[in-house]
Amino acid sequence: MNITVKNFEVQHTAGGGIRAGFIMIKTKSESEMQQMLEESVEDGTCLLESDMFEPEDLMVDMSAPEHAHNSEATVKRWRKTNKYQVVGAGDAGLYSLVFARCEPADSNVAVSFHLHAAFWNPGPNYLSACEEALPVLFAVFAACFGAALVAWTYVIVTRRKNVHHIHILMAVLLVVKVLAIFFDSIRYHYIATTGAAEAWSIIYYVFAFLKGLLLFTVILLIGTGWSLIKPYLNDREKKIVLIVLVLQVLDNIALVVLEEMAPGSKRWYTWRDVLHLVDIVCCCAILFPIVWSIRHLRQAAAADGKAEHTLMKLTLFRQFYIMVVAYIYFTRIIVFLLAATMPYDWMWLRFMFTELATLVFYVVTGYKFMPKDDNPYLPVAKDDPDENSSEFGLGPEADGDLELPAKV
Repeated sequence: MNITVKNFEVQHTAGGGIRAGFIMIKTKSESEMQQMLEESVEDGTCLLESDMFEPEDLMVDMSAPEHAHNSEATVKRWRKTNKYQVVGAGDAGLYSLVFARCEPADSNVAVSFHLHAAFWNPGPNYLSACEEALPVLFAVFAACFGAALVAWTYVIVTRRKNVHHIHILMAVLLVVKVLAIFFDSIRYHYIATTGAAEAWSIIYYVFAFLKGLLLFTVILLIGTGWSLIKPYLNDREKKIVLIVLVLQVLDNIALVVLEEMAPGSKRWYTWRDVLHLVDIVCCCAILFPIVWSIRHLRQAAAADGKAEHTLMKLTLFRQFYIMVVAYIYFTRIIVFLLAATMPYDWMWLRFMFTELATLVFYVVTGYKFMPKDDNPYLPVAKDDPDENSSEFGLGPEADGDLELPAKV
């Protein structure tokens, strides 16, 4: 660990002192670190004087006499005598760099500094222990999603007579997903070897942005039955799609800001809350069209007891609703809670669980709504003569002579 602090300044008040510094806190999980910080705030104790830390945990005390005047020569001497902090084999863990200011206590007093923190493991590998497996992990999932794309392309080509527009859009989503996770793997590889990957990060953000838009759009369109049951969207469904797309743009902007901003700052917490709020709103919004489709199909089934295919469509959309709810609940809540409580060297499992759940969701959705000769979501089945005849008034309820259209 190499920590460099420059241009440290505190807005002085009349008769006020300065008590501030940086602490490297070692914990087993993120939740434990958050609990320690919350306890110190509730007790009103200064972190720099807390008994929960060892003296060697204090990386740099900015209120010490040698830093009182904040001269460039003093900062250089500190860097020369304390160039590196080496973590021994028995001291591995989850380390968090925390800035603590006890005096001045006034929250309106401004503090400014330039901090450069570099961390690396033997190799050197600039990824933390919980991220070292990510380049290979994302590469494996890119291959898995690529195999799913090949299989879905084969289904579309072999059954092109029954392919709808939504099937093509699902294929586009798979292409973008493969590219996004592939470039994410390359991005983490360059971070591990060089410590930075600005160009690859930009490419990843572009495809991650497109993937987020397409994923929610496809779920919305499947839920409304677009191109499967009906070739149009009503005004209410169009408004939902527009709202979700706008929210997804904001959500992806918040994601990029979070990735490029130092965790712990006020702006970081603001954008993190925006990201979670927008994500939850999007997840709730995409459920409404599915509920509307289920209600519409239930009413149709109640009006016509013979409509066996209507009941099949109702069952299919109920299953899709359960799948979407389970996917959202697992990836947005369960994985988040697991990541907060996992030991530091197992935190890579959060990414594995998320991508595995996404792969299962894609595969099951594709299987349920794949093109077939006799789809359960088609308005009329080809092998049901009663349904075909009743469409033109030829069923058992038809009375009198009818004039058939020229083209049936």
